[in-house]
Amino acid sequence: MKSEQAVELLWARSRQESFPKLLGMEVLEIGPGVAKVAMDFQEKMTNIFGMLHGGAVFSLLDEAFQLACNAHGEVAVALQLSIYYLAPAEAGARLIAEVKETNATRKTALYDAVVYQADGKRIATGQALAYRKGQPLPLDAQGNLISNKP
Repeated sequence: MKSEQAVELLWARSRQESFPKLLGMEVLEIGPGVAKVAMDFQEKMTNIFGMLHGGAVFSLLDEAFQLACNAHGEVAVALQLSIYYLAPAEAGARLIAEVKETNATRKTALYDAVVYQADGKRIATGQALAYRKGQPLPLDAQGNLISNKP
């Protein structure tokens, strides 16, 4: 599958994906090895101290990672994801996760990631490692999942 087709299918699939909808995520960019995803810090995302929960930040970063690594047109799954929290997000802030591929082999790919507020304040940084399964994306022409076992 060509990357252009994979990107189109991932755009369609991302509009159907349930989990990001729970957090109000919005896909801003998808390309082979790159992605940007945004979400607004909402009160329902707070931790016990009233700050943005680290799991919400991680989820935003992970969403961008999965889109970037699968945009090459074959199934890629996470082997490892590390995140470093740098600063608390401000209440109501728009957060953006940006992921870029830095190295790729036939079977693995390494990604750098950053989560920042729309005003540029860095919230978190990380790295992710994907395993490329060598299988085409299990999506039909409308982005519907063909199989539950990619």
